[in-house]
Amino acid sequence: MSLVAIAFACGAIVARVLLRYAPSRTLLDRAQPLVVVTAWGSFGAGCFWTLAATLALATLILLAAGFAIAPQVADRDRLGPEIAAAAALAIAASYAWPFVFSSDVYAYAAYGAMLLHGHDPYAVVAPHVHGAIIDAARWQWSGRYPVCVYGPGFVGVAAAAVAATSGATVATTLWALRILAAVAFLCSILAVDAGLQSTTPRRRFLALAAYGLNPVALWTVAEGHNDAFVLLLGSAAFALAWRRAAFAGALTVGLSATLKATGALYAIAALIDALRFAGGGRRVRIVTACALGLTCAAVVTVPSMSRAFETVGRTGRYVPTASLQSLIGIAPAMALAVAAAAWGSARLARRDREGYAWLGIALWLAVANVYPWYVLWVLPAIVAAAVPPCAQRRELPWAPIALWAATISAVVRYLPDASGALPASANRWAAAAAVVPLLGALGSVLPPSTKKATPSS
Repeated sequence: MSLVAIAFACGAIVARVLLRYAPSRTLLDRAQPLVVVTAWGSFGAGCFWTLAATLALATLILLAAGFAIAPQVADRDRLGPEIAAAAALAIAASYAWPFVFSSDVYAYAAYGAMLLHGHDPYAVVAPHVHGAIIDAARWQWSGRYPVCVYGPGFVGVAAAAVAATSGATVATTLWALRILAAVAFLCSILAVDAGLQSTTPRRRFLALAAYGLNPVALWTVAEGHNDAFVLLLGSAAFALAWRRAAFAGALTVGLSATLKATGALYAIAALIDALRFAGGGRRVRIVTACALGLTCAAVVTVPSMSRAFETVGRTGRYVPTASLQSLIGIAPAMALAVAAAAWGSARLARRDREGYAWLGIALWLAVANVYPWYVLWVLPAIVAAAVPPCAQRRELPWAPIALWAATISAVVRYLPDASGALPASANRWAAAAAVVPLLGALGSVLPPSTKKATPSS
């Protein structure tokens, strides 16, 4: 599985050669502490296609290696450490790239710097407030970076990274945040492995590979996206639940909402799982702990977030791009999302954890902008489909496979930002690429007579 890193290393070589031919108008961008490809026209599109080809190669390597290895997996194999090591190599190779496609890590550093210096990260930074990190973030975000929409827990992590690198360069702080995100993701792989101990070796291997070696996830983790921290708490809760520490696990997943709002989604999933699959006493412990964790998260998060959303409501714009909403309209897309959520709920009601994959599909369909790092949101839904009990063990798990395919095509969302304005037809193609893989999930709703059963894994 370590061969996945080769794709990222080859891509890094091509990207470095390509950057030698960058047009002069990108000179200021390339002089920044972390180079972000933004509105570089046709050259930016070339940078994007370099990444897209790299991720496609990594995906093919992963699929080929996965299908070759899966039949040979045994209970004694140390799957978690091996996949975590392969993921670490791939992330390290991603660090060799001379540019990224997201400016988020600049904003993270600015929020940490604001908190350390007594400013409110949930409000627009005042023009007279300066500092190396804040000014770098301002430049990167064309004059004003967005207000913080993350929980105080993550702002504290960002502030700790800024404090630990005080006196160093802005680039050092950005590197610290990126490395912290990578460490969080690698630790989450080990936690997921611990939570999958009750599954068959083949299912466990496939779930871990789909989670820990997803090429788009690896790239976005290398960019430093904070979703990795939420994943760590969610996977830690999963591992604690397997270790019979249901209360501690549920409390952990509830508190994950202090990092980012997506933590609340994981807490809701934990509540659903407890109500549908857990026994009486265990159910009470999980529900109580989740409620306690969410309540604590709300107490510390809601006041800050209300200030942030008030600002976003005044200045933000709702512009669907490269998503189902941009392809067919907001109302039809939301209707399909509700239908997918209803179908997933019905599957869960039949004690089939593949329903979680349908809930992930519903989320994917409801999002206005399917950014690549949202892949980290739905990876747990793919893993959940491997966890027993499952009402339809003998069927090919179409929904999680389709959702996983959609996570790979999510990379197309980088194209509009990398190149700048695209023709309407190109935006439609990007939107279609982002959601068409989900059509594979229809295999789960076909009548049984039209599908062939596959041997149980």
